[in-house]
Amino acid sequence: MHRMDIHDVALTLYAELLGAHGAPADEAARIELGREAYRCAEAFIAAKDLYIRELPVAGGEATF
Repeated sequence: MHRMDIHDVALTLYAELLGAHGAPADEAARIELGREAYRCAEAFIAAKDLYIRELPVAGGEATF
């Protein structure tokens, strides 16, 4: 099982954003782009966790 790491997700998003928009020359703009990547990564992981929690449990309604 592969554990999601926020840093991996953010780095991937950052690289995708750079590829889509080109690398900004201004350091402040690159920093802001990195922050945006982390915000998106946090939202993605939170949404995925919520989705997984709401999936039905295999085997139906087991009572103990």
